[in-house]
Amino acid sequence: MKRLFTLIIAFSVMLLIPKSMTAQTNIPLPNSGFENWSNGNGYSVTVVFVPLQVYGSYTYPTNWSYPSYPVNESITYSGINVNVNTNLPLLKVSNETSSVAEGSHALKMQTFMLSDIISSTVYNLAASNIDPELTSMVIPTILSTGVINMDNLLPILNTLMVNMSSIGQLMATFANEDINDFIDGGVALNGLVPGRLTGQYKYTSATNGDNGGILMLGTKYNTTTHRRELVGGGYSVALTDASTYTNFEILYRPLSDILSTYTYNEPDSIAIFLFSSANNNRQQGSALYLDNLQLWTAVPEVPEDTCGAVTNLAIDYVDTTLASISWDYDSNPDHWEAEYGIQGFTHGNGITQNTVNNSVILSDLQPDTYYDVYVRSICNDSLASDWSFISFKTDTLVPPVIPPVPDTCADVTGLTIDYVDTTLANISWTFDENPDHWEVEYGEQGFTQGNGTSQTTTNTSISLSDLQPDTYYDVHVRSVCENDIFGDWAMVSFKTDTLIPPVIPDDTTGVNTFAAHNILCYPNPAHGSCTLQFNGERPTNVLLYSIDGKLLQSLVPDKETINLSLPYSGIFMIRCETEKGVITRKIVSF
Repeated sequence: MKRLFTLIIAFSVMLLIPKSMTAQTNIPLPNSGFENWSNGNGYSVTVVFVPLQVYGSYTYPTNWSYPSYPVNESITYSGINVNVNTNLPLLKVSNETSSVAEGSHALKMQTFMLSDIISSTVYNLAASNIDPELTSMVIPTILSTGVINMDNLLPILNTLMVNMSSIGQLMATFANEDINDFIDGGVALNGLVPGRLTGQYKYTSATNGDNGGILMLGTKYNTTTHRRELVGGGYSVALTDASTYTNFEILYRPLSDILSTYTYNEPDSIAIFLFSSANNNRQQGSALYLDNLQLWTAVPEVPEDTCGAVTNLAIDYVDTTLASISWDYDSNPDHWEAEYGIQGFTHGNGITQNTVNNSVILSDLQPDTYYDVYVRSICNDSLASDWSFISFKTDTLVPPVIPPVPDTCADVTGLTIDYVDTTLANISWTFDENPDHWEVEYGEQGFTQGNGTSQTTTNTSISLSDLQPDTYYDVHVRSVCENDIFGDWAMVSFKTDTLIPPVIPDDTTGVNTFAAHNILCYPNPAHGSCTLQFNGERPTNVLLYSIDGKLLQSLVPDKETINLSLPYSGIFMIRCETEKGVITRKIVSF
């Protein structure tokens, strides 16, 4: 899993049910009070008639599903190769009987690392064979009302967590997907329309500032496309530290209310996800307690017709700290009331303004932040219209700089990451024609073009420095010809390293390391061998080290390009000693 979690935004404790919707009927959820529990079997392997436990038996709330990770690895135990072949349950939960809100049982979910759920003996033997990102990752316990497809959910899990800062971005993550690719099943609605999810929770951060979350996805099967499509949903990531059980309420909203390009559809089923940690800075051991979940229907009320609601609510202007909102009206009320706050704020706890004009200016806003705005007509002290609603994001109305469609300037091809370490990356490319120069723009993954770091070069490669370790980056490159004619942008992504470099003998020659681009090493990752290309002075010696600092090979190059054999799959360090200095290169071989 490669996407790494970056920014936490604090949200309101609950999402409001607007005046036009009111809860009517309870929609049954499976084991909603977590009163029933099931047992999962442990897994062990036998070595010379001696059982070796991989993980023990465990319990989980009946009718709630959890993800599992397929493991098929060979480990060496007492000199014997043993194959471990199992679906490892990725959860850490417990059946609470002394800390409950209602009934006799409650659910406790904890965020964990792989070493928490695998026996220490097997973990120490198998750690080197398992994906290092999985062994170093802090994993949220995830429970759902349907069966999670871990292969498809895992690659977007971090994107999902980051996008929980905005219901619009969150829904957009799934809006064009077949939901059956991520979860199979859910709660059948049988013609009922969901309105809100309620319950009680407690939360304990392992260190501080962690938070739990709940996500609802309303879906409908499309008989034309034969896909299960998203038609609405709701979420809360406001399940923050609370020492006693606290009520929460989460609103279900149709997708057409969230993303205006979609039409209204009623769901035929709903999937509910529970997350022990719902952000990108999860803490090992953080615990979410849940009890008494209840899903309610909602029906429209008869609208008030004696005090006309505002219409055509519009965002007229937005900058980093200011927004102007206007609307139309059919009747003449006494005045209008506007209430606004950061997206997801609890209605009634926002900032209120009254105006006799059909517009209002919102000031002192935070840059790069989503806001919700509610406006209603006030006819007299006892009569008001329904609320009208709109959302916006500060500093987003300026359109991005979009390059013209090229017709005479050749596009960049073969965009390649030649080298990456913790703070440095080398990028190269090929071309069919000779432009005047190339333009490069880069930034952390997902950055808006025009807001990144820009460089120009007349070479077909560039070195990016001062990068952040353990971070994803996007790099865009295009050709620039005369008369401001541009090629299309080409894009490549990479992630900076987090590995601790091996211990390599110190350079005692007194010569400083010279420019990194003097030596190229490719391909990287390699498959048993790699090519070293020397630009400038040829090294006097080339040394190959294992990742733990063991010298594996030493040779004196006799030409400008040599082929270096890599003895096995793993990570290696290459040390090139020249009369001008020393350069090291890290390479991975599969």
